[in-house]
Amino acid sequence: MAGGAGATAAIIAARQRRIQEIIDAFRLGDATSADRAKSLETLALTHNGEMQSLIVDGVLMPGAREGTYYLSEIGYISKRDDRRGLKAVAIVMIIILVIGVLLVPFMAARS
Repeated sequence: MAGGAGATAAIIAARQRRIQEIIDAFRLGDATSADRAKSLETLALTHNGEMQSLIVDGVLMPGAREGTYYLSEIGYISKRDDRRGLKAVAIVMIIILVIGVLLVPFMAARS
């Protein structure tokens, strides 16, 4: 059970790293407004699941020209703040899981 939690944490961390790399590419490429929007090719990015998630969440917005996108800092801050609440819930769930895993052997020994 603990191995599954570790694998899940590693997957989540890798996804967050990929999302941060996308955000960084838009910032470094100065694609932070509709008139400075750039194509994914220009930013050396490919359309993937993380990219689609950022588009759906309003973090990446379509630019003034067809096929271009820009980073909405307001959208990013909103998404980042939403994740803080999810992180708190995840931490509580992990603590409950660890307590449960530790109590099972203790309860089995008492039987």
